[in-house]
Amino acid sequence: MYRVRHRFAAVNMSGPRVRQMFVFLLLGTAIIFIFTGFFAMMRAKVSSRSSDIGRFTAGLSAETMVGVLAREIPYLKSSVSIPQKDGVVSRLTFELATSVDPRDPRTFLGRELPGFALFDTEIVVAGQGVDYTDIPVESAPPPDLEEQLTQDRKPAKPEDVKEPGDAKEEKPAGGGDIAKTKRVFIYHTHSTESYLPELSGVNSPERAYDNRKNIVMVGKRLGEELEKMGIGAEVYTKPFQAKWNRLYQASRKTVVEAMKQNADLEYFIDVHRDSKRRNKTTRHINGKPYATIAFVVGTANDNWEENEKFAREVHNKLEELYPGLSKGVFRKSRAQGNGEYNQSLSPRSLLVEIGGVDNTFEEAYRSAEALARAIAEIHFEATPVDARPRNP
Repeated sequence: MYRVRHRFAAVNMSGPRVRQMFVFLLLGTAIIFIFTGFFAMMRAKVSSRSSDIGRFTAGLSAETMVGVLAREIPYLKSSVSIPQKDGVVSRLTFELATSVDPRDPRTFLGRELPGFALFDTEIVVAGQGVDYTDIPVESAPPPDLEEQLTQDRKPAKPEDVKEPGDAKEEKPAGGGDIAKTKRVFIYHTHSTESYLPELSGVNSPERAYDNRKNIVMVGKRLGEELEKMGIGAEVYTKPFQAKWNRLYQASRKTVVEAMKQNADLEYFIDVHRDSKRRNKTTRHINGKPYATIAFVVGTANDNWEENEKFAREVHNKLEELYPGLSKGVFRKSRAQGNGEYNQSLSPRSLLVEIGGVDNTFEEAYRSAEALARAIAEIHFEATPVDARPRNP
């Protein structure tokens, strides 16, 4: 098989041992993908309260993967050099060049198995009947629609624009002068997100976006309800002038400016709409349909643990007041999305998904009222005052 010529070894690639090695290699690879895909599908059907599969796969190292292959391909035991744990430089170079982490098989399996990347999101707290198929998903409008929305965008009417620092003069029901102190700042990073039933002639979920009938209307209702309950709220309604992938940077500047103008602000709520369909984003409570609520916490900032604690509080309060309305709290790193979501600015920041593409404004308004009540009760429990939240 081997012939030495001028000190070089020639390998006969058509030999039976080489062919056998390649057959075992292909079979071993196929078995890994089949097993992983089957396990992922089964896991999606089971309600879970934490990302067990995420923690399991994240713990696998390159040594483990090679060891699994070596069980089927004995040749690997002697021919493949397994990197040592102290090879930090070589691992870093590999990750930078390929965007694949040898210690995390999800980084390359996710590209081969559709939907596998979904499991990178951790379900911190799951609502009733929630599993991995309920995880909120952000989706951008098609490029042609994004360009059209940008071209058609017109300045909002002055009376509809709420700039940071503006204050409402009206007094809330039963709240006295308390609402003059603004505690909540509401904004909409993806302000064009809308609901299909509200858009005439639009049937495709990928095109559920609009410059006028959109998630901003839900955020305004949330602010109005908070005011009624005695908590002052600023609602920023202007669209952010940036491409989709730069919107969080644009909205961050607005939040920072609002914080500079008003040191009394305590809560920062970024209101979104999920991309899931109606069966995943609708709950019936006391005979009325509500748009589900989901909380997303980014881990790419120093405040994520405190923000997650606050999201848990709001979820638990919603479970107490409106059982089943909240889908839960979901944790995302930068690998699964923005990961920061402007939540580094405050330990009481919320990214809230209200409903999905098939919900209506009526359903979303009900959920906004429920969310306002939950936040108000948490706020007044922490800061007792005469103004108490009204009953629904």
